[in-house]
Amino acid sequence: MDNILEFIDVNAGYGRVQILNDLSFEVKKGEVYGVIGPNGSGKTTMFNALLGLIKPGSGRIIFDGVDITRMSANVRCKMGLGRTFQIPRPFENMSLYENVLVAAVHGSAQSERFAKDHALSSLKLTGLYDKRETRAGELTLLDRKRLEIARALGTDPKLLLLDEVAAGLTDAEVKDMMELVASLKDSGYSIIWIEHIIETMVGSTDSLMCMAQGSCVISGDPREVIESEEVQRLYLGVEDDE
Repeated sequence: MDNILEFIDVNAGYGRVQILNDLSFEVKKGEVYGVIGPNGSGKTTMFNALLGLIKPGSGRIIFDGVDITRMSANVRCKMGLGRTFQIPRPFENMSLYENVLVAAVHGSAQSERFAKDHALSSLKLTGLYDKRETRAGELTLLDRKRLEIARALGTDPKLLLLDEVAAGLTDAEVKDMMELVASLKDSGYSIIWIEHIIETMVGSTDSLMCMAQGSCVISGDPREVIESEEVQRLYLGVEDDE
């Protein structure tokens, strides 16, 4: 299976503060790649470097076979990088359809006709089609999260970046979100999912990386990663017996 993304020894940060330290990992096409790590480990900075919001000091980022390390955020979006944010901030006085249409028109490199059709298909895929004329400000938290994903899908991404889309949800809603992510994978999307809820990372990802201090501590099979000594110590706070 070909890689959709490769981080190669990426160093990046904000001003003089370096956050990512020789970060290297790869994501295969069609997989759900989970990312965990304690607060401050560099997860969001990794997304920002991938999206072009900050420029690496060194290293390379390869997306779909193209070196995008120095490309602008706008170009990367049109190439097929789409993301959600931890806190959904839709246009609350606009309908769900209008919210997604804005993303489709301005975020994709396609025609206006495509944008209109794709906005509707994105709403169908996220289970919001029947609410397409509802004002975004009237949504429950779960549906706001679904709308956040629909807006990201509206940009026609090849790689979808999910940033804690299950945070704040009830147990039943977390299962709904896991089912949605599975349907996105079945629809052909490659996905990177940052999340703190272990159930989602074990049950919904194909590969899992744990980050700490801006580097990859361990990656591989999700359950093996979660059960590893490194993750038990660094992420779950389990001390060694000795």
